[in-house]
Amino acid sequence: METFDYTAIKTDGGREKGTVVALDLKTAAQEVRQKNLRIITLAISGAAKVETGSLNVSIPKGNFFTRLLEEKISVKTLAVYTSQMGTMLNSGLPINRALEVLARQTENKKLQKYTVTLEKSIEAGVSLSKALQEFPEVFDALYISLVKAGESTGTLGNSLIKMSIFKEREAELKAKIKGAMTYPLIVLGASILIVILLFIFVLPKFVGFLAGMNVPLPLPTKITLGAANFLIQDWYILFGIIVALFLLIRAFLKTENGKTYWDTLLLRMPIIGPLIIKNSMSRFTDTLSTLFGAGVPLVQAMEMTTGTVGNSVIAGVVNNVIDRVKGGEALSQALSKNPYFTPMVIQMAIVGEESGYLEKMLAKVADYYTEEVNTATAGLAAAVNPILMIFVGLIIGWVLISLYLPIFKMAGGIS
Repeated sequence: METFDYTAIKTDGGREKGTVVALDLKTAAQEVRQKNLRIITLAISGAAKVETGSLNVSIPKGNFFTRLLEEKISVKTLAVYTSQMGTMLNSGLPINRALEVLARQTENKKLQKYTVTLEKSIEAGVSLSKALQEFPEVFDALYISLVKAGESTGTLGNSLIKMSIFKEREAELKAKIKGAMTYPLIVLGASILIVILLFIFVLPKFVGFLAGMNVPLPLPTKITLGAANFLIQDWYILFGIIVALFLLIRAFLKTENGKTYWDTLLLRMPIIGPLIIKNSMSRFTDTLSTLFGAGVPLVQAMEMTTGTVGNSVIAGVVNNVIDRVKGGEALSQALSKNPYFTPMVIQMAIVGEESGYLEKMLAKVADYYTEEVNTATAGLAAAVNPILMIFVGLIIGWVLISLYLPIFKMAGGIS
């Protein structure tokens, strides 16, 4: 028989520490769970414990090149990781044992290091939500808040599974947008390369040919040859201008005014604007449904959605809704008084408030707009490709016509 120390959460959300005597770890876990307790840590007595509010352990960040080459933690990887943790906790495994298993089976080295640190924090008596705060670059405020809500209600496993579903949707959306824009970017890159090759290798031969014929050059030909000479001889000036503009625009967009200007411009674009609004509605309703369903108060849940809508203008509108709800207005009423919230979101919020199933109604809206975003993303690629091909065709057509105009003029003079 062995004596085991345990730390567990009671049904009212409070913590309890104690000991049980059992043959092995599995039997000890069963005895603790029979007391209607959810296990946080369970280990043989005698292991040193540190009682502290924060372990203050962090992974060394290394230099710039180390961080550049370090393996990234993708949204998809985090979704799988979170789902596995939630499943193990729902099966009755203590948090520290679940993290121990994840540390062994996670292939991502960076996430593996973080998991080992999390396990040490849990064994030292720190809650999982508190331990996750050590790594904000991986576990955002929404993730931590949902974990904290799960800890307080005794449904941590379910909260983690909900978060994994949310992350899975986010990963799928990013993959679809990336896939939709890959082909247009390849076409654009190849077209620019073709034009550069024309300027470097083809135009000089035409220049020599036309100089030998002593033919007066039309204006389009002069413009094209001037651009080619500038690109070949003074390319560094163009490169410097492009880099300077990029850095200036990037610095401007990092400011609050710059971000607001850019996000407003995007919302006014014909194809991109509606796509952004649908995506924001999907994220807003999905996040709010997930948090509210996990037991997070409505106002607090809404405050967490502002960082997930993906547009600073719409995030400002959400803040206005929050202020109205704090002032005593119903959610549906506050939504109806602000732009960008679609009639479906407002009507489903009304139905949810009247029926008492706000979480489910918001989840239905999230599912609907997720499909709408998927359809709109495919439509975006279909709309961009023809426009891009026309643009590229015009550039190449201009170059070819400007080159052949002197020849046509010379042929007309001979005739």
